[in-house]
Parts: sequence; C-alpha cells; structure tokens
Amino acid sequence: MLEQMQDVYNRLNRDTVKDGLLGDIYDRDIVFIDPLHRIEGLGNLQRYFEGMYKNVDEISFRYLTQWEQNNEAMLRWEMTFRHPKLKGGAPILIPGVTYLTFAEKITRHQDYFDSNQMIFDHVPALGSLLGWLKGRLN
Repeated sequence: MLEQMQDVYNRLNRDTVKDGLLGDIYDRDIVFIDPLHRIEGLGNLQRYFEGMYKNVDEISFRYLTQWEQNNEAMLRWEMTFRHPKLKGGAPILIPGVTYLTFAEKITRHQDYFDSNQMIFDHVPALGSLLGWLKGRLN
C-alpha cells in the first residue's frame, strides 16, 4: 500500500490532480485529517486536492522511513512546496508523518506536521509575531 501511495503522490501536480489518481488509493469513504482540515469522502477530498494543487507552484515529497503491519502503516516524509504568497515564492520544507489504515484501499489518512512552520511562519506580519512569541516562550 505504501509504495502505491508514494507513487500517486509523486505523480500528483496541478495538471494530474483531476486524473482520478486519488481514487486509485483512497476508499470512497476516506477520512483525511491534517492539522488544518478534516475531510470525509473521496469527492470532498478530490475537491480539496484540486484547490490545493491549483494554488501551489510546486510540491514534492521525499520519503524517509516507513512501516506497515496488518492494516496500518506509518510514513515519515519531507514535503517541499512553493506557494506564490508564502516566503516570497521560495521553497518551504516541512517534515511530517502520516498514519494510515486500509483494507483494499486507504480508509483513514492522518497527517502530523507543524502548521505554523508550513504556513503561518511565512506570512510577514504573522511570522514576525509568532517568532517573537516563540522566543518569549523559550
């Protein structure tokens, strides 16, 4: 399951996101959770990915470690993406982990990553405020 998922994510981009690739790996009743969203159903996930990929200039994943046992899997990764409104369009590297459950296809996908590092740290006024706050807390 992990190899198929990695292959799909490596092929996803602005042009291929509408090609039905998500349906190759995700169950129609998929529950997809990340620090910013909870999405239920393949149709809703498809719309989410289309919107996300429309707004990023580039996105890629480097897979670091993984395990798969019975109907569960964990995958540690680094995502690099470029968004025209974040960090002046420069690449942003985000480490993360994905937890999956599956039968024939993936039924639950839960991502763990630092949403501040992904988005908020790179919005000029917010990034400065968060940097100040992190410094005060440390």
